[in-house]
Parts: sequence; structure tokens; C-alpha cells
Amino acid sequence: MKKWLISLLSVGMLFSLSACKTGDTKEAETEDSISSFSDAVKQSKGETVTFYGFGGDEKANAWVDEVVTPTMKEKYDITVKRVPMDIDQILNKLTTEKEAGTKEGDIDVMWINGENFYTAKQAKLLYGPITEKVESFEKLMDVDGHNSTYDFGVKIDGYEVPYGSAQLVFAGDKERFKDGFPTDTQALLEYAKANPGKITYTAPPEFTGSAFVRNVICDIVGYDKVEEAKANKEDLYKVIKPGLDYLNEIKPYLWQEGKTYPTTTAELDQMFSAGQIDMSYSYSQMHVAEKRSDNEFKATTESFLFDKGTIANQSYLAVANTSKVKAGALVLINEMTSESAQLKKAEAKYGYSIPPFDSEKLSDKTNQKLTDLYKNQGVLSLEEMQEKQIPEVQAEKIPMIEALWKEHVLHE
Repeated sequence: MKKWLISLLSVGMLFSLSACKTGDTKEAETEDSISSFSDAVKQSKGETVTFYGFGGDEKANAWVDEVVTPTMKEKYDITVKRVPMDIDQILNKLTTEKEAGTKEGDIDVMWINGENFYTAKQAKLLYGPITEKVESFEKLMDVDGHNSTYDFGVKIDGYEVPYGSAQLVFAGDKERFKDGFPTDTQALLEYAKANPGKITYTAPPEFTGSAFVRNVICDIVGYDKVEEAKANKEDLYKVIKPGLDYLNEIKPYLWQEGKTYPTTTAELDQMFSAGQIDMSYSYSQMHVAEKRSDNEFKATTESFLFDKGTIANQSYLAVANTSKVKAGALVLINEMTSESAQLKKAEAKYGYSIPPFDSEKLSDKTNQKLTDLYKNQGVLSLEEMQEKQIPEVQAEKIPMIEALWKEHVLHE
């Protein structure tokens, strides 16, 4: 390590120790003083809390503005400021602030998961653990379940609270798939050969296209083998090669003969709606219901999965380490993951989001309400979706798989 860096770190450590001794560090006092959700409520009255997250989903935005924000003001006298920003920009901002020694920043609550959580946790950009300070976590969620313990294979350690469920779900017009939907990779290959140009996928590193590639690999070689593979490109390639070989085999029968790929899922949906291709997909389980209700997909469009399952994960809410209103941030997370707010988010108006709840902790009335919301919408039952779920591949392996796809499929 360079001498100047050691000196800088030493000065920083001395300053931190001095501040802790004199009690002048507001951040330390705030963190130590929040031992429970009730503490957070008491300390947060009158605060303004920012929520940073992807701003491209108008229905999700409307839910924050029309449901969460007024409730926070009425129940807790907390003002919510929604700031639309992509997660990579959020992490860049937090990293820059940390490098500059910023103790109090503008970001309070952020919408995060996967590789971005891995990055943020590694860089110590998050405040926590927080789960024991958020009432809804214990009250409504499976606290010992996989999604409360791991995020893309990364130990959560209480640094984020589940916010919404996601699962890769395919969409097809049943009038086009006369012999049934292709529910495994072999059936998909046969359909592509019989209908050249009618199947395609978005190019990694686009988020959902990357999941599609991983799902194909898992369907062919098995999730366990991918999970157990060593986290380096050379060893990983040996394990996933059969999946990459499959993607090369289907390539000539794809739209544009696989010479180019759609870049976004919005483009994929547009191509599907126009009849250019016969299949689309989404990480939202209610995607078909939403598109049918908006008259973008035909009423004969239905959801389907691979028989061996499709990749599922959850998105989360976390608090920035530099938040100056950590108490208010915890209260906001609690409200955004409350039963009342999540049930509103599950409605068509706000995008049919599936709550991250443990159904056994919900009342019969709430479970029935969720079931009724999803009936006759061209979507699968919650039971079938949950039965056919594959855990996410470890976050550190995802960029390696994307790089291997680029090297061995895109440029093959």
C-alpha cells in the first residue's frame, strides 16, 4: 500500500476515534439511538426522506406518489421526495461521496438487488443491519427464507428488506402455439426451426436478456452445476459450455438469424405485439395481465414457464450509509413494505406487483384478495409460479456469463 494512503487512513482513523470520544458525530449518535422501529418513529417526525430508484415505470412512480407519500405525511409527518435515478448512477454517487469523505449525502432509501447489492455491500455503502428495525419484515415476511437470507447468492445479513417478487415469465399467443407452449429448451429449439425468425431474446447485459441466457444454461446443465462452479471464467466456461452451444445451435433460426438482437424488453414487447416474433418475456410475473389490460397484447396471450423452472428473485430496499435521516428512512421502508401499501401496489392501476410476503402470515381475507386480483388475466397461479422457481445465480458469476456469451455466442 502506498505511504500516502496509509497516512490518509491513519488520519481518518484518528479523526473518527476523536469524534466518537467527544460525541460530536451525529451519524454515530443516530445509528446507536435507533434500536427498534418505535425508536425510528419517534425520531423521524418532521423529516424529509428521499427515495432513489428507477424512474421508468410510471405505474410504480404513481404508487409512490399517490399511495406512499400521502400516507407517510398523514401517519408520521414525514415528507417523501422521490428521485428517479438508475441504480448504477446511485452507486456511482455513493462511491464518489465516500471517496470524498462525505458523511451526509442526499440518498436515503434506495431500490436495489443482485449485482448492485453485492457491489454496495462490498464497498460498505449501506447502513445496517436494518431488518430488526423494520416492523413489516418480522410481521409479514419469511424471515428465514432464501430471499430473506440471500440476494443473488450474496448473504444479506440484514442490510436490505424484501420489496417485491420477480420471476422470469414467458408470454405467447396460444393461437400461434397450436401444439402448446415450448416449456423446455428442446421444444423451443424445435419451434424456432419450424418457424424461422419468430423467436429472439434481448442481448445481455440487458437485465432480462441476461436472465434468459442464464435460464437456458440452467435448463440444460442444471442449476446446481452452475452454482457449484468456481467463480472464474475458465472453470465456469467448462460447466456452462453446453448451454452456450445450444444458444449457437438456435442462433440461425432466430430473428435476423441471430446477427442482431433487440436491446430492450420494450422493443421485444413491441415486436411481439406487431406479430414480428411469437414470444416475449418479463421479470414481472404479471406482465401479460398488465399488457392485456392496456390492450397492448391480444386477449389470447398467456404466460408460461419452463417445466424445470425459471429464475426468480426479489428486489429490495436499503438505506445509504450517508443518509442523514436514517430513522425516517427506516419508517419509509416499513410503509413501502406494509400490507396496505403492497396490496395497493398489487392492483392493476399500479402494475400488478406481487408482494414479497409469506402467505402463511397473511389473513385468509388478504390471501383471497391477492388470488382474486390475478384471476383470468392470462397469468399462472401463484402456486405454480412458486413451484417452478430457480434461485438466482451468484452475483459475481453473472458478468462472467455475460462476457462468455459475448465471446462464444454473439461473436461466434
